[in-house]
Amino acid sequence: MSADELRAADAIEAAAYRDMYAAAPPALAAQLGLELRKLGDATLLIAHGIPDPFFNRVIGLGSGHPAREDDLDAVTAEYRGQKRWWLHITPGAKPAALASWLAARGFALAKRRAWAKMVRGTSSMPEVETPLEVRAARAGEQDGLAESIAAAFGMPALLAPWFAALASRRNWRACVALEAGHVVGGGLLYLDGSDAWLGAGAVRTEQRGRHAHRALMALRIREAIDAGCTRIFTETGEAIDGEPNPSLANMRWCGFRRAGSRLNYAAPEAP
Repeated sequence: MSADELRAADAIEAAAYRDMYAAAPPALAAQLGLELRKLGDATLLIAHGIPDPFFNRVIGLGSGHPAREDDLDAVTAEYRGQKRWWLHITPGAKPAALASWLAARGFALAKRRAWAKMVRGTSSMPEVETPLEVRAARAGEQDGLAESIAAAFGMPALLAPWFAALASRRNWRACVALEAGHVVGGGLLYLDGSDAWLGAGAVRTEQRGRHAHRALMALRIREAIDAGCTRIFTETGEAIDGEPNPSLANMRWCGFRRAGSRLNYAAPEAP
């Protein structure tokens, strides 16, 4: 486990989400109450209209410069009134007292207590056999891509235009999986200099078990390498009570290794 890799993994994930929040169509951003804050090394993702910690979380606190107690209090103040939100703590975050500061303020590890932060280099990526067509997204396929991702993750359909908006952003690449010419899955790739980040890769429930998710991952890895990236990052939730974790299995098959396990501290719920 490398401290530099963990800092870089947090940094590119945070950069990708900052651009994602900036990409939200204005009317949807207003409807969802999207806000973005940067406090020192920490990126704060806020979505007042979505009571889900995936859209309300803090990335990077203490990952670079040591955090102070007043930094933590400033972060907490930004989420005042928010019912559910998380604060991620990466291994090696400073100071060591950070966990005790969180406990003193009523934070506790979430049920899904950790995410696996994964990294790979530029080793070759074999082809993946799948009956679906997997390729770069073409003009006119953004909506199908976005609708498939939202459906696969069980997200409201109103979020689809948000994902669709990313496909045309300068630092993003989009891939699709098709069955008989219809988009049934997709994945996004964020590029930032020599680093890349894989996010939001999924296929609709009825198409699972056909290696399309793995093929979408492999294609994005090849695109990142072709773009000159030397480090590729991603993450996934760690299993609870021995549940299956196909995303982690696909990441390992595609050459990713674990850089570390990032802990998810849930804030005390607002009344």
